[in-house]
Amino acid sequence: MNNFKKIFICCTEQSGENIAFNILKRINYKHQFVIDGVGGSKSKKYFRNQYFDISEFKSMGFIEILFSVFKYLRIINFLSKEIVKNKYDLIITIDSPDFNYLLVKKIRKNYFNNKIIHIVAPSVWAWRKGRAKKFANIYDELFTLFKFENEYFNKFGLKTTFMGHPIYHTTISNKDISKKYIAFLPGSREVEVKQLFYFYELAYKILFNNNKNNFEILIPTLPHLESFLLLKTNHWKIKTTITTDTNKIDEYFNEVFVSLTCSGTASLEMAKRMIPQLIIYKFNFITSIIGNLLVRVKFANIINIIANEMIIPELTNFNLSKKRFENEFELLIKNTKRNDIQIKKINKFINYFQDNKSPYDICVNRINNFL
Repeated sequence: MNNFKKIFICCTEQSGENIAFNILKRINYKHQFVIDGVGGSKSKKYFRNQYFDISEFKSMGFIEILFSVFKYLRIINFLSKEIVKNKYDLIITIDSPDFNYLLVKKIRKNYFNNKIIHIVAPSVWAWRKGRAKKFANIYDELFTLFKFENEYFNKFGLKTTFMGHPIYHTTISNKDISKKYIAFLPGSREVEVKQLFYFYELAYKILFNNNKNNFEILIPTLPHLESFLLLKTNHWKIKTTITTDTNKIDEYFNEVFVSLTCSGTASLEMAKRMIPQLIIYKFNFITSIIGNLLVRVKFANIINIIANEMIIPELTNFNLSKKRFENEFELLIKNTKRNDIQIKKINKFINYFQDNKSPYDICVNRINNFL
């Protein structure tokens, strides 16, 4: 076992889990590796030890995290001891910048001097720009999803590599296939799905009253959310497909007309697929107030931020009200011209988020260099 290279990988949410899985399956296992860490069900098969599952990390927003802070500190204390004890050759942290920063800071204080890299830069361009310097003090390299992010960290001496966004691997929907679905994408965390489901119920009622074209509803989701969504939709009279089958996802999305999307990675995937969408997101009241004071950008969606224009309609926090939502959703399902303009404008920006290579291949090549 002494000849094995040891890697510790830490991701605490679904988007990070997707990146972790795609990196782990590309590593050349002709070399001798031992991999431990924190991840989800897909990454688990590559781990010798999975210390925690991503289901342990359900918080979002300031207030939600505050109520879980002691739990997370206990996890950080446990993981830091394991990392220092096992003397891993490489630490890879993915997304979840606040949790991972505290973890890495703690192991650095315990004289861990081996290489540590982070994948997915914290959004210092949107808020809390001081994090750039803090990350530079403890990480050896940072992998960014967006080209413009590099400059925020380079000025503090942190090596950055633009990997591009995972939407590189998202398939563009086939325009020639007839459309029968309206997609509901309510998020990957249980807390956000519960927070937003009121609006998905409203959308269902609007569709039920306007369903002249006999559209069906598609809800792609994750296994830990399936039972909740089945329960919440069991009274719906519009045919609704709730699926966790990732192998069929491209096939399903080929038949999607429009999407009601929880802000995040899913919204970029819909943009890449050229599916018109309405984006919604909502924190609790106190978190929303704090966010309004700290956030320095006007929009939630990254395409809107880059364009400095609301190309994709979005309703977030205090702007997400019943009346506004009903008006916007009616436009989404009825105003074809408006949707066509959305897609035309998206086309000008979508290539900004991807390089000519797979982001996972870029990461694996650099990881091989570290080892």
